[in-house]
Amino acid sequence: MRYIEAVRAQGEALRSSRAAVADQLKGLDLEPWRGRRLGLVGMGASANAIAAALPGYWSAGLSATPWLGSELGYPGAAANFDAVIAVSQSGQSAEIVAALAGPVTGCPRLVVTDRPEAPAGRLADATLGLALIGDSNVRTIGYTSTLQALFLLADALAGPGDQPTADWDGLAGEVDRQLPAAERLAADLLGALGQVRSFDVVGSRGQAGTAAQGALLLREVAKRPASAYETYQYLHGPIEAAGPGLGLLIIGGAREARLAASLAGTGAKILLITALDDAETAGLTVFRVAGGDDATLGVVGILPLQTVSGALAEAAGLPDGEFRFHQDDTKVDG
Repeated sequence: MRYIEAVRAQGEALRSSRAAVADQLKGLDLEPWRGRRLGLVGMGASANAIAAALPGYWSAGLSATPWLGSELGYPGAAANFDAVIAVSQSGQSAEIVAALAGPVTGCPRLVVTDRPEAPAGRLADATLGLALIGDSNVRTIGYTSTLQALFLLADALAGPGDQPTADWDGLAGEVDRQLPAAERLAADLLGALGQVRSFDVVGSRGQAGTAAQGALLLREVAKRPASAYETYQYLHGPIEAAGPGLGLLIIGGAREARLAASLAGTGAKILLITALDDAETAGLTVFRVAGGDDATLGVVGILPLQTVSGALAEAAGLPDGEFRFHQDDTKVDG
């Protein structure tokens, strides 16, 4: 699927994937993962989805920590959790397969994947299939559908007495509604952002994961230098590079709006993605999201980051979501 086609298909994909995931959760025995210290394991876009969903696990009273699959090869790392939720959209991430086959074999292993029959799924005690309708090379649909599945899984682990994280059907509709605005925004910003040398993408709470995914898209799709920062970490030094030649994309609430406003006079090109209606926006470009919870900001807030990356890539004549550098040890056969 072409990159822009995958961006535009996310509302439909969220609906179909939600139905499939919800149906699977009804029949899945989750007791081995309840009341346990959960290790959420991923790489790339999957790791970013974990970071975006993690505050939802904490808010639900679940003990959960994020891990890169590659970190689980370190001595003693697997002693920090009792049960594993591994995420690999392809089911072929070498680091995830290695972890499931080695360090975490003594833990209950649940794999969230679009290919339960792939190597990661075959090593799992249980699988949660995403049932995607297709995707781009850079896992556009896979990212938002994985984020949704992780929130749905958190709700299921927390138990029937808790309120659902989000109205997912309504959120899919909001993606459809906001997408044209995100595409117009990308077109309007193309001239300014096309001139910047590098990007900083900043957000707190779950939006640190959204920022990480936005920076990854800028690198993968547009081939532009980009770095992601948690908001308060950004304030502790990295902010000093803000100025002409920097594209600053900020996602979040009051502190993020204040950060964006404070840098409006530096010469950096700034985009603020927020649910706030009363934020100080002089000198800023603002994309407003209807709803400030982590699920909504994560799923809808990624849209302008996706469209900006796509517009920059198209303007530069780059191949559609194709990778230039292929490593021989990041995927396993199967």
